[in-house]
Amino acid sequence: MSEPSLPEGLKLPGVFRYGAFYDLLADAVFQHRQAAKATDSYTVNRFARASVLAATVGIECAANCLLATLDIPSAIRGELDRMTPLGKIDICLRLRGMPHIDTSSHVVQLVAELVKARNDHVHPKSSNIPAEVNLPEDGDTHWMLPMSLDGELWPHLKFPKRPMFWSSECSRIALQAVADFYRYLFKTLMALDENDLQHMLSSRLEIGEAGIVMAVFDEVRFELEGAKEWGVDFEFLGVFLPPGSTPLPPFRPRQPA
Repeated sequence: MSEPSLPEGLKLPGVFRYGAFYDLLADAVFQHRQAAKATDSYTVNRFARASVLAATVGIECAANCLLATLDIPSAIRGELDRMTPLGKIDICLRLRGMPHIDTSSHVVQLVAELVKARNDHVHPKSSNIPAEVNLPEDGDTHWMLPMSLDGELWPHLKFPKRPMFWSSECSRIALQAVADFYRYLFKTLMALDENDLQHMLSSRLEIGEAGIVMAVFDEVRFELEGAKEWGVDFEFLGVFLPPGSTPLPPFRPRQPA
């Protein structure tokens, strides 16, 4: 007996719900990789800043993913959406009857500073930086004015507050900070299994009442696995393939016409 076949041209109405969490995390790892291998300070700084920002925006994305799981009126959701990322996460945990965030924890203090660093960077203000200026030096075709600037450090992150001083070590610290925080949030506080975690964080295709969680793209998965090179481990997220597994063909949505 022949296998039944689907009618030609069959199309089903659906919705693709895009979540940016894994893209942002992969961006942070990718940009750090570029910063780590760059050889001049200008390039290092640009990639390091992009990495720190992607890692920190990902915290807000995680907060929004968690907020989306709550069955609450849209008006209340709108009010919660105005909160800070950590405040949003904490209230969502409380509404779900889960342990709340311990703000005295070093893991939480690190990401709190990352959020402040991101806010300072995207809402820049003029600031006075103490400087020591040496006597001008003859540079053949021009005069050079040697000087050193005093970069104030974040107390917990231990890297400069001013993004103009950020290096690949700063982006590595940021990656480690978000990895530790996500492990604390998703595994310690929420105790999520891999299925629930991916349903909350991954993009998915919904057809009718069915929700199909899409596999994380191979490129993103390999990027996250590569973070182990710097001692940053995202394996707890449950998106790495077991050894010897064959990756699925990547899902590639067609661009809108």
